[in-house]
Amino acid sequence: MTDTAFAESPEALRARREGNLFRMLFRMTRLMTDETVARMQARGITGMMPAYPRLLGNLDTEGTRLGALARKMGVTRQAVAQLAQEVERAGFVTRKPDPEDGRGVIVAFTAEGRRALSVAIETIAAIEADFAAVIGDDALVRLKADMAAILAARDARGGFGLD
Repeated sequence: MTDTAFAESPEALRARREGNLFRMLFRMTRLMTDETVARMQARGITGMMPAYPRLLGNLDTEGTRLGALARKMGVTRQAVAQLAQEVERAGFVTRKPDPEDGRGVIVAFTAEGRRALSVAIETIAAIEADFAAVIGDDALVRLKADMAAILAARDARGGFGLD
């Protein structure tokens, strides 16, 4: 990068930033999260809040250790513990002792959490259908395949190879 890049006008800098894949992925994540939560709330999952999918989306169906959630989410264990407590109060998860490590905690879906997960999967499929209406079915299939290829090459196990 040259020093002249710092002399760009705010408009030129904004245009470069908006064309950046990283920025687009953040915007898309926010768009999908907000749309998913709104549609889930409309379907009766009234306790769902925009912060919850980040934790719930990283939670294995059998439950996940708190430390693994923290690594997958890229935040501190304390931050995950606080969010897990909030999501637990909403009724979507339960926290229980890890049977393999007395000091550890496992976060697992409750029955209501599994119901919410099912509604989320259906909701996301509907949102993807809306996206396909914009770019076409083939383009959406290609986009998902391309993203899957990148993830398989760079993060094959999910959460950057974490358990």
